[in-house]
Amino acid sequence: MTEITYTSPEEVRAIFNADVLPRVPSGDVDQLIQSSSAASPPSGQPPGTSSERVLYFDGGQLIAVAHRFVLPDGSIGGSGRPDPKAVRFGDEWLIAGPN
Repeated sequence: MTEITYTSPEEVRAIFNADVLPRVPSGDVDQLIQSSSAASPPSGQPPGTSSERVLYFDGGQLIAVAHRFVLPDGSIGGSGRPDPKAVRFGDEWLIAGPN
């Protein structure tokens, strides 16, 4: 059984940035855009920006969930990286909770 643990957004981000994101360019981790819509005006993003929820898979197994803004030029907004909301770490799901 998979355990769920709520932790800091910083911990989820650190694991995602170290263990998931570097494997995307090589194709070791697949991405699936689960949803995409226009970014809302309160987000402060430029017009034409998309707000996306992205699922990350390793060998068909879901390993992370993230949000990202995709700017009109195709680049990732904000820090330039997706903002992970949950990441699988061993047999545990770490979910970003409130600070």
